[in-house]
Amino acid sequence: MAWPLLVLIAMPDLAGLGSLWSRDRRLAEALQCGQAGILVSAALLVVERVATEGQASVDPFLRADAMSAWMDLILGAVGGTGTLYAVGYMGEELDRGRVSLRRYRQFFCLFDLYLAAMLAAVNVENVAIMWIAVEGSTLSAALLIGFERTKAALEAGWKYVILSSVGIALALFGTILVYYSSEHVLGVTSEALRWSELYRVAESLDPAAIKAAFVFVLIGYGTKAGVAPMHTWLPDAHAEAPTPVSAMLSANMLAVAVYAILRFKAVVDRTVGSSFSGTLMVGLGLLSVAIAAVLLLVQRDYKRLFAYSSIEHIGIALIGFGLGGAGVFAALWHLLNHALAKSAAFYASGLVLLRHEHKMLERVPGLLRQMPLAGGAILVAGVALSGMPPFGLFISEVLIAIGAYAATPGVAYGLLSLLTLAFATLLYQVLRMALGEPLEAGMALGSRNQTFMSAAIWLNLAALCTIGLQIPARCGTLLGAIAPFFGGTMEAP
Repeated sequence: MAWPLLVLIAMPDLAGLGSLWSRDRRLAEALQCGQAGILVSAALLVVERVATEGQASVDPFLRADAMSAWMDLILGAVGGTGTLYAVGYMGEELDRGRVSLRRYRQFFCLFDLYLAAMLAAVNVENVAIMWIAVEGSTLSAALLIGFERTKAALEAGWKYVILSSVGIALALFGTILVYYSSEHVLGVTSEALRWSELYRVAESLDPAAIKAAFVFVLIGYGTKAGVAPMHTWLPDAHAEAPTPVSAMLSANMLAVAVYAILRFKAVVDRTVGSSFSGTLMVGLGLLSVAIAAVLLLVQRDYKRLFAYSSIEHIGIALIGFGLGGAGVFAALWHLLNHALAKSAAFYASGLVLLRHEHKMLERVPGLLRQMPLAGGAILVAGVALSGMPPFGLFISEVLIAIGAYAATPGVAYGLLSLLTLAFATLLYQVLRMALGEPLEAGMALGSRNQTFMSAAIWLNLAALCTIGLQIPARCGTLLGAIAPFFGGTMEAP
């Protein structure tokens, strides 16, 4: 038995339920901090197990291969720092009397169940159970988005529920079509829903049914991934959710939705070839980058600013996956670096929000002078998200552009133009926040709460800068092992 995989999924459930039943704030804090450390450790152990043995499994439902392990790395890293950050953020809200101890405990129960659902989704062998886990993350996320119970938060929560429910229903229909095709080959059995079996018999599946299934899956899970034009829930949800939730939505949930699309893409490519799925993904990716690049310039809310940046980067990743080859490596690397950079940006934004109690971008200049850690984190994360060296997003964007030029020069020219626009607009907004003279003094934060939040920011920035300089050996091993899923070979540059 691969016990780290079981611990990875079970720990958030146990910590969440323990926090809900706890009557003492310090005990809830201890549970969450313990969970953060165990989560990161278990994720690294799963990565090590998969890198050395090829897979980790807990029969009959859990199985982590290279692609699952890569997602575990993302979810574990951001989930760990996000939990640590949430302890400080919600602790500050509790100290200010904005939430009661009961609501404080409810938040961590929902937060942990949300994380557990995402971890389950990327580690189950059964395609139907994956859909159930993704739906579970949808329900818990909706409650978290509307957690503050303001009019705007409740509206964002309902908007998320409605659009995500439509998307998840379409994804279910695509899943049913895949099962309809596979049961004609494998028979009416649960084996017809196992990823490994679907890959094995993919060449015998009905091409028409598989093509239709992928269209539904791409639109359905693409809605949860914030892919344009199904992205309209994302800016509202990211802006109105508590900041730890905003970070988790952007860094983790969007990546999980992309993971679901990739699982189906691997089946489609074996059945009808890669050009069908690749063309659709490149087209939607370019549309997402175009919409985000334009709207970044007009944002006046710094949380919405980073929300639109998420749409841009998911679009870039889709283009890489659609291109195939080295684009797959680049897109996977892009997801990890985006998760670290974007969560750091939201963590810093949360510090600014707690101090100034508003999200108006033009009212918070001079952050480097007033709040050096928050201002520095926003500047570093903004530079990374703009695609500048020496960060990993620069590497991935260059590789995707090279792959696009090799495949279709016109796509490469369009992508580079959009990336230039996005670079200019995002960096302009970030520099407005970081530089200049502060306009407002704001409120002081509790030192204990600030310690938790600062630790999360430092850990994220350290990881982001480290992997920007060198790809860790185990990461390169996983990336090389994922290549066969998409019919190619790949070496980390």
